[in-house]
Amino acid sequence: MIDLSDPTLDERLRRRTTEGRYEISESELVINIRSQNAAGNREGVRRLCEILLQRCMPTFQRHSQGLRHRPDLREEAIANMAEQVLREAQDPNELFITQNFIHYLRCLCADEFNRLLRQEGLIYRRDAEGRPSGRPQHVPRSLVETLRTTNAEDEHQPASDVADPRDQFEDLHAKDESQRILNYLRDPLDRKIMTLRALESMKWDDIALLCQKTERTVRLRYERARGYLRDCMMREQTLSHSPAFQQHQ
Repeated sequence: MIDLSDPTLDERLRRRTTEGRYEISESELVINIRSQNAAGNREGVRRLCEILLQRCMPTFQRHSQGLRHRPDLREEAIANMAEQVLREAQDPNELFITQNFIHYLRCLCADEFNRLLRQEGLIYRRDAEGRPSGRPQHVPRSLVETLRTTNAEDEHQPASDVADPRDQFEDLHAKDESQRILNYLRDPLDRKIMTLRALESMKWDDIALLCQKTERTVRLRYERARGYLRDCMMREQTLSHSPAFQQHQ
């Protein structure tokens, strides 16, 4: 186990073997993070997590190069990658991270990058020659569009309507509909986070400051609230297509 009181620890953490690997591997860091976490040593956990993230950062940056034209999205992708690594590094049930850390990290980065592309509508089907074809497999960022379900397999499905920002009636209707959807959330803090992020496109750190919560807490509450709202809208859509509802109408 790593002795956190060792005065030479920082040097050992930077030292590499003749093969170019770190003398103290990332898997060892994860094992020690879990050990310190079980012992309740939060300062030790924080110190080792910082070292782990420093080592992971070049991989995060390399796998997010495709978003370099969108610095805001690239920053979000890297933050999500880091958050997932830290969460799974402290989860004793996550075994793959300790068995083959390099492969684990590459898979995590690829999955998160593709998830963000799907969220932003930047993933396209490709033809036999690798060129984009058809409509993007789109899950837009805005609240209402995020909650809508689309069939990615239907090539001829009509595109969803987009409100003309110059049309005052459409603008008011969109605001009313967004507010109606948000009312499904009983917790005022969840509604506030969803409004600031989905409707006002504020950055995570600014939202955390306004809500007086940590950025991680804000992100988790947002994802949980978004999933809950999506389920509500799917149930609402199912109900509206039921024969009993149509007869009542």
